[in-house]
Amino acid sequence: MQTLNLEQLKAATLAGGVTGITLRGDGAAFVVQVHTQRGEAIMVTSRQQPRRFADPRKALHVLRGTGWQEFRIDTVQWRPEELALEKRARPDRSTALKAAHEAAQLDADYDRWFRAKVQASIDGLKDGTNRILTPQEVDARRQALRAKLNDLQLARAA
Repeated sequence: MQTLNLEQLKAATLAGGVTGITLRGDGAAFVVQVHTQRGEAIMVTSRQQPRRFADPRKALHVLRGTGWQEFRIDTVQWRPEELALEKRARPDRSTALKAAHEAAQLDADYDRWFRAKVQASIDGLKDGTNRILTPQEVDARRQALRAKLNDLQLARAA
């Protein structure tokens, strides 16, 4: 049986090579069976595995994007009760989602810390515990930092 990925299906549709599409039940999911002028084909993923849709609405949405408005739906082999049996663990997605969650938590922690520091500075200016530096004090600090940086660069070069 022939296989078509989404881009090939779009191209074949535009070229007039597709005569019909059937969403065929296959266990707890649906696969896209494509009727072409050269015979039957099945829609596949980038890994050349049959593209399975647990939700037929998602399949209809994807197929509508290829230019098709009418589809045949074959539910003879559709077994929605098997969905729990077909669920596969995705440790790669689990790891990625955990990493993303941890990164988001670190961002949130940093944001809280930063906002607290800024608020403390503002509050200190209001109550007088912090003071505004004079331009001369700012220049002196800047010069001291530049001198320290120059010394570090000279030490690395030596």
